[in-house]
Amino acid sequence: MNGSIAIICDFDGTIAERDIGHHFFGTFISDKGKWEDLLERWKVGLISSRECLESELEWTEADRKDLDRFIEKEDFDPYFKDFVDFCNRRKYEFLIVSDGLDYYIDRLLMKHGLGYLDYRANKLIHNGNSLIGIDFPYYDLMGCKMCGNCKKHHLEKLKGEGYYTVYIGNGLSDRCPAEEADLVLAKADLLDHCKMTGIEYIPFENFRDVEGELTTRLILREE
Repeated sequence: MNGSIAIICDFDGTIAERDIGHHFFGTFISDKGKWEDLLERWKVGLISSRECLESELEWTEADRKDLDRFIEKEDFDPYFKDFVDFCNRRKYEFLIVSDGLDYYIDRLLMKHGLGYLDYRANKLIHNGNSLIGIDFPYYDLMGCKMCGNCKKHHLEKLKGEGYYTVYIGNGLSDRCPAEEADLVLAKADLLDHCKMTGIEYIPFENFRDVEGELTTRLILREE
């Protein structure tokens, strides 16, 4: 047991100010009724996020240049970079986990000078300017099959290595890892899930809140 602390953090709507994948597909899928029906089927558990993403990409009327232009307009939580500096000073392990696409995660991390951060996400396949498909290297790692990227697997791996795990998230794909984390910081849909299921959580709005909470709650573990 190493006694160290690992921060496991969602990307879309948590690090990024918006759910980038959701807004990209919403912009470039013309049949909004069909798309909204697909999302509702995913939200109630009739289809997996993998099936949802595959259909969204198939229906998208966009190419890589469209995606690049879209990404340029997106931004991070204004306090995220300060939070990363905080984690680096305290030598916390830091892992981003996303059920979105690696393409925009990588682009935005590089844009903000954070390209060194480790992350796990679904992989967008493109050929030149064409968006071809999605690869799911972390699918069905724990027998669930509901998420394209099994975030719970990544958290459990760190727990198995002896880390005290802190999970930060906002969405439906964050439910499983939140149930296993030692400490949970939640907002939006994840906060609602924690309330309904009795998971102990700390509410937050931005990464200044997160840094303040962790400074208070983890200081005793480090002494």
